[in-house]
Amino acid sequence: MIPEIVLLSLISLSILFIRKKRLKLSNIKIEIKGYQILIIAAVIELTAEFVYKNLNSSNTFKILSFHWLIYLAIFAVTILNFKKTFMKLLFLGTLLNFIAIVSNDFKMPVLVSEVLLNTEAKRIYLQTGQDLIHSLLTENTKFKILCDIFTLPSPYPFPKTISIGDILLLLGVFVVWQESVNNKNSNDSDEPVGDNDNGS
Repeated sequence: MIPEIVLLSLISLSILFIRKKRLKLSNIKIEIKGYQILIIAAVIELTAEFVYKNLNSSNTFKILSFHWLIYLAIFAVTILNFKKTFMKLLFLGTLLNFIAIVSNDFKMPVLVSEVLLNTEAKRIYLQTGQDLIHSLLTENTKFKILCDIFTLPSPYPFPKTISIGDILLLLGVFVVWQESVNNKNSNDSDEPVGDNDNGS
């Protein structure tokens, strides 16, 4: 969801600067306890996917099949920062995705919509286990409502299928920037410029 994260961040920042016209970049500050864990988790996830695609052996799969454990790290960070609104959204989104994954052999089932291109190729790719973190949604899939069933078709530049959990995660990304303003230093951003004396 990297393209969506970048897009939502740009939209959120644009709205933020429109709302607070004299906002300075120095007023934007994101404080997340244990953020290093999120960075490590992201690196592990990307590395696991790369290794799985390039070294697809039984021993490799046994090791990488535990990649879902990074969710525990994400839960830990969200709980540490649970007072923040965006962290509540990230926690809920992660929880819904986690339920779908652990209920379906630790992979996220994906509905391959006919509105996407190369649908048959995508079905075969998922059905044959070539994807480390996704599988094909079937009649036997559990908690279908929590799986990747919402399609973002063209003309969206990055067509894909996402879940309710993903939507909440992206909403959390949007909110994080809205909550990033240091109100103490930016209270005057919304106030008109004028004289503060009592007049003459």
